[in-house]
Amino acid sequence: MVTAKLKPLCIFVAAVFLGTLYAGCVGLVTYPLRASLLSWPIWIILFWCLFWKFDLIRFSGYLAVVPLSILSFEVVRTIRQPPQYAFQLKSLDRSHYTPSARVSNRNYASPVKELYIGQDGFRADPETGQGNPSRCHDVLIGDSMIYGAGLPYPSTLGPVLETMNINACVFGVAGNSPVDYLATLHYVANRIDDGARIAIYIYAYNDFVTMRKYLERTIRGLSPSLVRLTGLIGYYDDWRRTTFVQGSLRAVTTTPKDPFRSYHLKIGGTREIEIYWDHDPGEYHGGRRLKREERATFEFFLKRLRALVANRSWRVTVVFIPDNEEMLANLSHPSSTFQDLDPRRVEALKICATLWSDCRDLTHYMFDRAIAEAQSPYLLKDRHFSLFGNRVLAEHYKSMGENRLVQNR
Repeated sequence: MVTAKLKPLCIFVAAVFLGTLYAGCVGLVTYPLRASLLSWPIWIILFWCLFWKFDLIRFSGYLAVVPLSILSFEVVRTIRQPPQYAFQLKSLDRSHYTPSARVSNRNYASPVKELYIGQDGFRADPETGQGNPSRCHDVLIGDSMIYGAGLPYPSTLGPVLETMNINACVFGVAGNSPVDYLATLHYVANRIDDGARIAIYIYAYNDFVTMRKYLERTIRGLSPSLVRLTGLIGYYDDWRRTTFVQGSLRAVTTTPKDPFRSYHLKIGGTREIEIYWDHDPGEYHGGRRLKREERATFEFFLKRLRALVANRSWRVTVVFIPDNEEMLANLSHPSSTFQDLDPRRVEALKICATLWSDCRDLTHYMFDRAIAEAQSPYLLKDRHFSLFGNRVLAEHYKSMGENRLVQNR
């Protein structure tokens, strides 16, 4: 009698367990996350029918062998390797990293030998442990361009700004987008002084996202249980992309990129900038326009930002970082005048000017400095800023404050 009463529960538990295993394996062999999520309830229903209708629950152990072995291999592989992916150090809401985390870089060719996250959850000096100040009067928020990807800590924005007598709080989290910038601003709000100057950097290359990310954050805010559930789903999505199975499939199915080649961009007739890229930058003649959903999402971001900073005395500036394709294309042309080739950045600037009081564009300033110094603002074979690029951004940030002081006089 007891066994008969427990049978429905056992069948349900077995179906959920096996459905989860098989859905997890689907995520390893498919690229979109939705394939794994949509297959999850289908697998559960399928196994429930097999166990209930055909009384096959006694074979559940055999059915679990293959997916459990695959997932166990991937989990053990991840555990045995030291943290090497950003998602392994991020908070569930992506607002910051795990405080006091220290990671050694196994890529000996990289100039970044060790990564250290300070007690506040943001990048700090691995040698001294010093990072952002405890109170913030100058704040920079952004993605990997602000974080300083590919650079040792002394070359990142915090130390560079210090050489200009600006003790800034740099809140950069690699892979983030405007919705995550809001989460970061909310996370650090209590540290920001009244009257502080805040610059939120929008990277034209990948910061114009769809509404899905905003809806995900909204759902997370409904209850603590949903926060953890959606956070775990996001962690699973990041994790599966780093697995051996998915990496092998991508290596087989992805079209290989062209090898990097050296290009010499003539500057001012006699000078030149050498870059390494996988295609001729001069062949770039303009990107695509913003999609309707991307446009609506960016407008929504600005409205959410307005609500977040309401009743605060902060001076918030939205600054646009150009796609390096557009910048390199202009540097490859023998002209001292910058041509706006990226419709996304141009359109987003117009949207920003309509919905926000202080919008700036780093593009023309960076182009003029690159021409004047005959240097590329980017790392070799990389989209991220070099030390020179960070200096230009820091100078631009400083100039924004100086211009505001002049206007207020």
